[in-house]
Amino acid sequence: MELARTALGGLMNEDGLIFFPEECETIAVNCVQIEQEQITEPAIHSDEEEVYVILSGEGSVWLDKQENLVKAGSVVYIPRNVEHIIKGKSVEPLTYVCVANWPDKKCAK
Repeated sequence: MELARTALGGLMNEDGLIFFPEECETIAVNCVQIEQEQITEPAIHSDEEEVYVILSGEGSVWLDKQENLVKAGSVVYIPRNVEHIIKGKSVEPLTYVCVANWPDKKCAK
């Protein structure tokens, strides 16, 4: 398996996946782009943590209704059971890598 890939390479896949479920033991890794004024639907995961690494653009990430401004170089941790919403604010798309645990997979022993 190729262990090193480009983040933007994930954008060529329908779900933005950089590494696929059959390749990883317990994590998901994908690349996401949010256009200017685009807002994601609110999400809450009881069985999943996420980390967003902002690659480009500017926007807001709301965590439990608290706005956090983000830009290239920002890193956001989203704990379980925390509502999160993302909005793109710049002309350049807000592009980020999302790393999350696969909630339904057990670590191989």
